[in-house]
Amino acid sequence: MTTRGLTPLNAEQVAIEELCKDFAVREIRPIAAQMDRDEHDVAWGLWNKASDVGLTSFMLPAEHGGGGLSDMTTSALVHEELCWGSIGLGHLILSNGFFGEGLLALGNSDQQARWLGPLCSNRPPITAVAITEPSAGSDAAAIQTYARRVQGGYRVSGQKTWISNGGISDFILLFATVAPGTRARGITAFILEKSDDGFTAGPPMSKMGQRAQPCAELFLDDVFLPDDRRVGVEGAAFAGLMHAFDRSRLNIAAGSIGLARAAYELALEYAQQRETFGKPLIEHQALAFRLADMATRIDASRLLVQRAAATIDANDPKSTLHSAMAKVTATETAMWCTWAAQQIFGGMGYSREMPLEMWLRDARLDEIGEGSSEIMRHVISKEISRIR
Repeated sequence: MTTRGLTPLNAEQVAIEELCKDFAVREIRPIAAQMDRDEHDVAWGLWNKASDVGLTSFMLPAEHGGGGLSDMTTSALVHEELCWGSIGLGHLILSNGFFGEGLLALGNSDQQARWLGPLCSNRPPITAVAITEPSAGSDAAAIQTYARRVQGGYRVSGQKTWISNGGISDFILLFATVAPGTRARGITAFILEKSDDGFTAGPPMSKMGQRAQPCAELFLDDVFLPDDRRVGVEGAAFAGLMHAFDRSRLNIAAGSIGLARAAYELALEYAQQRETFGKPLIEHQALAFRLADMATRIDASRLLVQRAAATIDANDPKSTLHSAMAKVTATETAMWCTWAAQQIFGGMGYSREMPLEMWLRDARLDEIGEGSSEIMRHVISKEISRIR
C-alpha cells in the first residue's frame, strides 16, 4: 500500500493511476494541441482507445459491465492524471461518469441496465447531462423546460445551452419541470435519445478553452417521452441532481489539479534549465517563491479533494461543504498556476508554440462550470451556517 498525500492507496488504485499516467503521456499529450486547434472535431480515436482500457467505464457498476470503481478517491486519481494530459480531453473521456451518477442516483434497476449497459460495451456511446438553459445557469431550480403530462408519457419543450457532448450524444439525462413556477419541487429527470422526434442539437459552440470537448444547444419541440423514460418520481430529481453535483464538482477539482500540476512541472523544468543574469532562473528569489507558491497551492488543493472524496464515500453530511471547498480552491489554483507559469516563461509563454496559453484558456472554464467560484462561496457559507 502506498500513500498519495494523506490517503493510502491500495494496489488497484496504484495500478489505475499508473495506467492513466501512461495513457496521458502516450495518447493524450501528443494530440492535445491539435484538438485545440481543430475546435469542432471529436477525438473518436482517443475515445475508442480509452474505452479499450476501461477508462470510459471504470466508474460504472460491475453488474452492468463496468469497472465497479465507484469510490471518489479513485475517481479523483483518474481525473487528475488524464487532465494532466489535457483537461478538455480528460473531461471528454470521463464524461459518461456524470450521466451514470445521475442515473444511479435516480433511476430504477431496469433503467440502469438499459442505459448503463451500452456504456460498458467495446464501443460505448457518448452521453450528456442537460441542465443549463439560457435563463437558468447555476440556479438549477429555475429550469423552464416543460414536461407536460399526456397519455402514456410526457411532451417536452424547451431549450438547453452549453451542454457538453450535446451534439454528439446518444443518450442525454435531461432535467425539466413538470410544474412551472414551483422551482425545485417540479424538477424531474428524463432520458432523451438522439433519435427522438422533435429533438435537435445546434452546431458546436465556439469556446475560449477546453475545445476538445464540444458543447451545443439542444432544442426540444414537443418531444414525446414515454413513461419509462422518466427517471425517478415526478418532482424528486432536484435532490439527486445536487448529489451528482457534489461528485462532479469534486471531479472538476481533481482535473484542475492535473492542469495546475502540468503548468508547475513545465515551469519548474524551465526554471532549472534557463539562465538569466548569469545564474539559473530558479536561483532568482522571486521566481523560486512563485514556484513554491504553485507547489503549495497544488498540494493544498489535493488535500481538500481527498477530504471531500472521503466524506462523499462515507455519506457524511459535510460532503457538499467539502466538495464546494475543493472545487473553488482547485479551479482557482489551476487558473493561478497557469498564469504564474506564463509569467516565469515570459514572452515565450505567450506564444502558441507553447502549451501554456492553451492551458490558461482551459483553466478558466472550470472556474465557471457547475457553479462559478462566486456560487461555490455562497454554497460554502450556507453549508457552514447549516452545519452549525
